[in-house]
Amino acid sequence: MTKQITVPVEQKDIIVSFISGIINFCKKNKKGVIAACIIIVLASIIGGCYSAHIKKINQRSWAAYYAAQVALAEGKEEEGFFLIDGLTERYPGTDAAQYAQLMKGDVLYNAGKYTQAADTYKLIITSKNPILSTVAALSLAASQQAMQDYASAAAEMNQFIQNYPTSFALPQAYFTLALSQELAGNKTEALNAYKHLADAYAMTYFGRVAKDKMNQLQK
Repeated sequence: MTKQITVPVEQKDIIVSFISGIINFCKKNKKGVIAACIIIVLASIIGGCYSAHIKKINQRSWAAYYAAQVALAEGKEEEGFFLIDGLTERYPGTDAAQYAQLMKGDVLYNAGKYTQAADTYKLIITSKNPILSTVAALSLAASQQAMQDYASAAAEMNQFIQNYPTSFALPQAYFTLALSQELAGNKTEALNAYKHLADAYAMTYFGRVAKDKMNQLQK
């Protein structure tokens, strides 16, 4: 035999009162309730459409990225750059477009076109993607070093260190800063940067190289 569970009268009254209140509110505010329901439905539809749109953009932008990558891998530099610039124009701000510009900058750098490479890296140095912005900053400084613009390279690294005090790339940033100062003939500034690097990042590759650099400069 199944035992019947009864709800206390007080609890019944609360539930009935709550449901009655909702019904009365809906009756009194029929137009407002309908409008609110329409807004919720529209927001759901718009949200779904927006998500689908973003997904489609991501798919198309990465497809364009890989097409440019294939062209560059085949030695078709002009075609590859054309595809990259088209990708950036059609899908500005996307990860695919920014990684494509990074790829373009690397191709230019490896070809010894340091000024053009630097200009390309500058396009993505303010990226919201921390990996992209970090690699772009380091690559820009490397390009400036290659152009023998040591002051700009040092300034770029000082700015990076100030803006990203906890970055994983700080050892490389300090090394680039120190080397830029050394190449510029600023021995004291170079030694200070190498010393900080050797002390703060002693167990890293750059920390060990910094110790050797200090020994060389102090001879």
